[in-house]
Amino acid sequence: MRRLMICAVVCAWISPAQGAFERQPESVRSVAMGGAGVAIPGNPWGAFTNPAALAGAFGALAGVSLAPSPFGLTELGRQACACAIGWGRGGASIAALSTGFTLYRETTVAAAVGYDLGKGLRCGCSCSLNALSIEGYGSGSCWGCDAGILWALAPGVDIGASVQNLNAPSPGRSGEAVARSATAGIAVAAGLPATVAFDLAVDPRYPVELRLGGEYVIAGCVALRAGVSSDPSALCAGIGLSLSPVEVGYAFTRHQELGFTHRFGVEIHFGGP
Repeated sequence: MRRLMICAVVCAWISPAQGAFERQPESVRSVAMGGAGVAIPGNPWGAFTNPAALAGAFGALAGVSLAPSPFGLTELGRQACACAIGWGRGGASIAALSTGFTLYRETTVAAAVGYDLGKGLRCGCSCSLNALSIEGYGSGSCWGCDAGILWALAPGVDIGASVQNLNAPSPGRSGEAVARSATAGIAVAAGLPATVAFDLAVDPRYPVELRLGGEYVIAGCVALRAGVSSDPSALCAGIGLSLSPVEVGYAFTRHQELGFTHRFGVEIHFGGP
């Protein structure tokens, strides 16, 4: 009974009238850092966060990210994958995301590009096809457009911002548009084995969310991560193990009221620094 009640509440909350297709960080690294990371460069998951982060020569990558049972409910499972390639001053990615179950499912497929304009300024854009299916009510789809920028203030210090759903798309005949949202932040690495990131996320449907996270790399292959977010109030942590060319990651999020969500990820890097 508890499972059905929670699923009913969640499905009502993300119904077409609410806009659906809420953006969340999909990489295990970002999840473990409290969701922060819009200003971290060289992010191959940039199609879902900040497409400007794709700019740069990070080689090629294929990755998957799985949250099989958020808050103990397989009905809310979330799966994502991404393939990205960076070259010289540019980069591109194709990514896909699926969340929900038989009665309610959202699917997003996105293509993104990023380019380094010089003098530390990078920009990017992405186009996504969002499909929504509700058993007994039909389905709908819409195209969305995102854009983002990154600016290197100093070596190892970057600020970034992204805007999602610039065109306010609508997935159905109700006319209710997917809400525009924006995220801005700063990331500091400065040549140290540690990275600290702070984001501010604005979505008109919810209170402003603050995200703060950090990462410390030991011996170049073990990454310890932790973070917090303000709304929803959550504690996050995780670990990444890099055995070139494969990186395996784990992250958990503890929601103040709903409990734990676990996320697992695997990335395979092909070349690059």
